[in-house]
Amino acid sequence: MKTLPLILRILAIVAAVAAAVLFFLTQGKLAEKQAEIDSIRAVSVAVRAELETANSKVTSTEKRLSNESEALAESRRSLESTRTEVSISRQEVSRTLQQLRQVKKETEALEDIAKSLRADLVTGEKNLAAASKEAKLAQVNERVKELEQANETLTTDLKAERAITQANAQTAPSSNFSQVSMASNTTMPSASEYPVNTNPAVQSATIGVETTIASVSIADGLIILNTTPELGLTPGTSATLIKGLTAIAKIQVFENQGDYAVANILPGAKSRELTAGLTVNILR
Repeated sequence: MKTLPLILRILAIVAAVAAAVLFFLTQGKLAEKQAEIDSIRAVSVAVRAELETANSKVTSTEKRLSNESEALAESRRSLESTRTEVSISRQEVSRTLQQLRQVKKETEALEDIAKSLRADLVTGEKNLAAASKEAKLAQVNERVKELEQANETLTTDLKAERAITQANAQTAPSSNFSQVSMASNTTMPSASEYPVNTNPAVQSATIGVETTIASVSIADGLIILNTTPELGLTPGTSATLIKGLTAIAKIQVFENQGDYAVANILPGAKSRELTAGLTVNILR
């Protein structure tokens, strides 16, 4: 009976010792665990700081990406607008080119018409000049015929008077001579029948502006000049055509149509040098 309490005491002492050992072991492990926990907390704090930094970087990157996305979208819209404007510009350029081609065709047609009208005008001027020259020639021929008839009459009268003078030479020479003179005066045309030239004998010579020869007809003795009001090529004007320092022809204008002057080529002209398109100076 006495051994039982002893055994219980021994067991109690062993239990106490084991508890103490366990306590100390537990305290050591707790300290290690606490150290580990502190280390883990420090690491967690560092990781949290890194995570916050990373989150801020992610947020900034997201904002930058959003801004870049908006800028890209704006660039795409601008590019689409530019493409649309380029397409519209191409269409406008195409329409403008078509209009220019149409205008060019119309201009060429008008130039052809103008050339045809100019050719018709030159032909009409030639015909008009030829008709006017023919009318003048007809008047000159009529005047020549009148003068020839007057000359024939005068010759006949002179022959008659000479016969009378020879028959009556010894009886009344002086009276017969006066009769012959009277007969001659009655048949001679008076000076008033001829046109009187009222132009001055010599006109001052001035070199006018240049002009070009539109057309020449040597056979008809006609020339057509491009003219302006400064040239003063009015009907009745006489002028000399100068090429360089050489006179190549003398002309007399008998018609002026504004842009053209039609003239007669006077004798002595250098016909070979008178060609259409030649530039000459006007000496009046």
